[in-house]
Amino acid sequence: MVAVEKNLNPAKGIILVIIAFLGFAIMSAFIKACSNEGLEVHEIMFFQNLVALIIVLPWVLHGKKVSFRPKNPLLILGRVVVGLFSMYFYFVAVKLIPLVNATLLQNTTPIFIPIIAFFVFRKKITLKMFCVMIIGFIGVTMVLHPGKGAINPGDLIALFSGFLSGLSTVIIKLLDDRDESVKMVMFYFLAFSTVVMGLWAIPTWTSPTGIIWLYLALSGIFYAVFQLLLILAVKYASTTTISPFIYLAVIFSGFIDWIVWHQIPTLLTVFGAVIVITSAITSAIHHTKHNIPVHHK
Repeated sequence: MVAVEKNLNPAKGIILVIIAFLGFAIMSAFIKACSNEGLEVHEIMFFQNLVALIIVLPWVLHGKKVSFRPKNPLLILGRVVVGLFSMYFYFVAVKLIPLVNATLLQNTTPIFIPIIAFFVFRKKITLKMFCVMIIGFIGVTMVLHPGKGAINPGDLIALFSGFLSGLSTVIIKLLDDRDESVKMVMFYFLAFSTVVMGLWAIPTWTSPTGIIWLYLALSGIFYAVFQLLLILAVKYASTTTISPFIYLAVIFSGFIDWIVWHQIPTLLTVFGAVIVITSAITSAIHHTKHNIPVHHK
């Protein structure tokens, strides 16, 4: 996310980001519902991105002069590929593990950013940030419950999705430094994802039936709403202001898990989540002070 310094209204920005991540949690729940009905992840992503693309296209086309020629095609391609795989692995994780675990581990992005920024921007990792990262990964370990036996592959997949999301965030920063249009970044991501996932789904295509059509449509609608509200939120408030509220997505997911699937996280998971969220917020605030976006899906 990239902060814009005009028309600041922190209260409005906070409200928008809360609604945005409520939408993300609800979207994830519909994805899980589709997966539980036997629909393959790539087919779900095809429909979701297609619906979202249709919704955001009028916004993309709005304006006096719209050019679909990107200024940084290689970086755009990198953001698209990395972002696509980040979302793909997150959806796979949503299918395999409780929604709250998948959402929490996918939102470890700010903890990974210092490592990625070190290799990309040659930014040194301070002792404070190193300690924050270590504490964050201790929290992740608590969520993974290694002492209970074999670690669920879904947890590791969600964690890898968080790493890819961090890499995508750094690419977004590079694109912003080169004045790439936010509209073009979103358009190419949704368009590329729709085409790739559609082609991938052909060999194992299963036509959705009944209520699944509604789930797919709503997942796309909530995904588009999430993206648009997130962009709008950072026009009204700095990323430092709104970053703590991003992690309400974990709480929203926990409530959905409890109400819909009757899954209650263990006490160790709750403690781990508190540690991860605290370290992630600390890291996010540090990133924004040093002009690095903290989160982008």
